[in-house]
Amino acid sequence: MPGGSKHSLLVVGSVAFDSIETPNGSVADALGGSATYFSYAASFFLAPRLVAPVGEDFPDEHRRMFANRGIDVAGLVTLPGQTFRWKGRYHQDMNTRDTLEVHLNVLGSFQPDLPESFRDSTHIFLANSGPALQASVLEQIRRPQLVLADTMDLWIETERASLLALLPRIDGLLINDSEA
Repeated sequence: MPGGSKHSLLVVGSVAFDSIETPNGSVADALGGSATYFSYAASFFLAPRLVAPVGEDFPDEHRRMFANRGIDVAGLVTLPGQTFRWKGRYHQDMNTRDTLEVHLNVLGSFQPDLPESFRDSTHIFLANSGPALQASVLEQIRRPQLVLADTMDLWIETERASLLALLPRIDGLLINDSEA
C-alpha cells in the first residue's frame, strides 16, 4: 500500500447459489451472493478476508477459486445443511427484479465468530445478510475506518427495525433502485 499504510478488507455475508431469469436467458444454481461478488472484485486490488457460511453442498472447486484469487478463506465455514439459495427474475431494464424464492438455509442460523486475525480489519463490507448478523460483526471489529453494508428487499421488509438501528453505525448502504 502507498505510504506503508496497512489496509485490510473484511467481507462478511452471503455466498449463495443463484437461479436467475433475465429477458436474455436463465441460469440455475450459479455461484452468487453479495460476499462472493464483492470478494472476487476486491481481489484485483488486495487480499480480502471472507467470512460466510456454506453448506455441505458447496463444491471444493468454488473454494479453490476463492483461494486462487488470493481471497483469505479462513472464515468460510462449512455447516451442516444447504448453502443459501436465491431465485429471481430481472425485468427488461435490469434495474428491477422480483425475488421468486429465498432459501436462507445455513445463512439463516449463521452466527459469525471472526477469526482473531480478522478483527483488526480496517475496511468492512457487510455483504447481504440479516442486519442483526451485520451488527454482530461490527461488535467484533476493533477500529474500522470504513463500513459499508448491503441489504435486500427481504431484510427491508422483515427486519426493518434492525436495519434502521444499523444505519447510524455504517458509512454507506448499497441498495438497488427497487429497494430504494
